[in-house]
Amino acid sequence: MTIKDAAQPSADPAAKPPSLWHNTDFTKFWFGETVSLVGAQITALALPLTAVLVLEAGPEQLGLLRFVQFVPFLFLALLLGVWVDRRRRRPIMIATNLIRAGLILLIPAFAATDMLSMPVLFVVALLIGVCTVLFDVSWMSYVPSLVKKEHLVEANGRVGASYSAAELGGPGLAGVLIQILTAPVVLIIDAVTYLVSAVSLMMIKSVEPEPVTPTTKRHLGEEVLEGLRFVVGNPYLRVIATIGSAYNFCYMFIEAVFLIYAVRTLNFGAGMIGVVLSLSAIGGLIGSVIAGPLTRRLPIGRVYLVSVIVGYCGPLLIPAASGPDLVEALMICGAFFFMRLGIGVANVVAISLRQTVTPNRLLGRMTAAMRTLMYGLGTVGALVGGFLAGVIGLRGALWVAAVGAVLAVLPLLLSNIPALREVPPSPDDDSEQVATAPAAEAETVVAAAPGAATVDEGRPDETTGEPRRD
Repeated sequence: MTIKDAAQPSADPAAKPPSLWHNTDFTKFWFGETVSLVGAQITALALPLTAVLVLEAGPEQLGLLRFVQFVPFLFLALLLGVWVDRRRRRPIMIATNLIRAGLILLIPAFAATDMLSMPVLFVVALLIGVCTVLFDVSWMSYVPSLVKKEHLVEANGRVGASYSAAELGGPGLAGVLIQILTAPVVLIIDAVTYLVSAVSLMMIKSVEPEPVTPTTKRHLGEEVLEGLRFVVGNPYLRVIATIGSAYNFCYMFIEAVFLIYAVRTLNFGAGMIGVVLSLSAIGGLIGSVIAGPLTRRLPIGRVYLVSVIVGYCGPLLIPAASGPDLVEALMICGAFFFMRLGIGVANVVAISLRQTVTPNRLLGRMTAAMRTLMYGLGTVGALVGGFLAGVIGLRGALWVAAVGAVLAVLPLLLSNIPALREVPPSPDDDSEQVATAPAAEAETVVAAAPGAATVDEGRPDETTGEPRRD
């Protein structure tokens, strides 16, 4: 087995680096993640429908079920980020996928034996949420060990495209399957997708670098603060966190108000709302796919700025929609399409930038800090949106959120990010050599910092992801 130094120049400086398609280890990860994302979209519908159809849950119980799925991001992400930075990430990802599969299988098992209850669903949803935090923090820190820096944006784009594609087709597929099999039984499919993802990760041959062993005694609080200080102190991360958190606040604000606005003010039926959501997902898919080609042809800072402007200005079309029914519908569809198109590109660039400027030893804590800030402010936005809509009306509240999203662009305009022509060098480049075999060789051994290589979510996330913006 040969270990080659990726930092050494090619014999032919003009030669193009091998295509990402030749990187079999990243392809295995991407395949498994794509399959599990489809399963996650199925569960997003099957889990609450299990509560409604099997347990006859009310709106308060559904709200609590949603809350317990996200609360680990708010209270555990920073602590789990420290834990992830102390360990290799791939074993954590495999373990969390296996645990999630087991937890999800509990629901149909309890349903079949008449032991299912809302407390059981709450506990299972909470534990799945903890595993999801662990997986998200780990994979965003792990992918840089699989992909070279020149493929950073392309790799992020593929994961983002997988998320958008799953978001586009997952709910419809889930609806059909639930109709045929019932909601609890359909959850078995999601469990299988997590097993597929775990097996795909097990098949990766690249050797992940050992975490850096500190020379002094570790202190949990200090390590958490180190991650937060790094995010606040880095000029790129500080701006990305600021505008991402502000946008998530406005996005969740809009999400909390839009459905009732569409039904009561615009007189949209369920079919029209479905069309709007589908176009939204299509916009995100296109954005994730074109991000790589755009950054190869244009300065990365300019691509990020334009995509942020497109995504953040999209909400203006929602309260502005007026006129004949067709015009209103087109404006609303355009709003969500452009929001997700812009954010689809912006997320890919932002995640690539985040992972490149962060040392490998801090990747987990950086990702956890970003997740905490963005999910936390997004949750507050939903609460404020509901309250303000009751005070000043639905359209007025939507105008407040739309203008707020536009103003969120200002910190980016005042930063040095728009002037970037390419992704900055990694801090690990100066201290370590990243040892990787050529992408075409399956026996690659990665002997140095993942932070020097490539990227992470859209999942997703990252901005919306979940559907929140990273």
